Amino acid sequence: MTRFEDNDEQHLARKIFRQLLMMLGGALVVFAFFFGLFANSLDTEAGDVPAADGIVVFTGTASARISAGLDMLARGKGQRLLISGVYADQNFDTILTMAPDGVDNVSCCLDLDYIAKDTRENAHETALWAEIHGYRSLIIVTSAHHVPRAYLEMRRAMPAIRLSTYPVVPENVRLDAWWRYSGTFALLLGEYVRYIWSLTALPVFS
Repeated sequence: MTRFEDNDEQHLARKIFRQLLMMLGGALVVFAFFFGLFANSLDTEAGDVPAADGIVVFTGTASARISAGLDMLARGKGQRLLISGVYADQNFDTILTMAPDGVDNVSCCLDLDYIAKDTRENAHETALWAEIHGYRSLIIVTSAHHVPRAYLEMRRAMPAIRLSTYPVVPENVRLDAWWRYSGTFALLLGEYVRYIWSLTALPVFS
């Protein structure tokens, strides 16, 4: 009698295990499908964004974003430029060295934010800056793969402000064939996970 009961329990355990594997496999397929959509939908063409009241650059390890923001400020795309999340060892002088050739006399309209440490804090500090200046429209300058999450957090922090995005593609990122390059693949996968986490509005984990 005990032998049959044991067989029933083993059969039930195997059935549950197979169902769990199927659920996990299905979840992985869905995750991979939407990750592919995310990676392939990234906008790599900056284009000519309409002028706005202000410009905000979300910083990182590359200077390309700051350079793009300074160029847009010099071309009159915004009244002022906020660089959010500036590293502690950077100041106005080091920031201005990142300006493209021919761009000068923009220090009058440049603000630096040293408080923000992540995208959600970038959005929070930008919202305060926009409120102080009474801005109703902003251009977000950040890396192309970061645009969806940056836009999401900015929209959440400033639902009434008109937002435009200006994607910058880092030199070492190959978005045209992201699946062929392990570095770019890992970068996009990590960003996709962060984007999904941001959709939940849960506390930032990194």
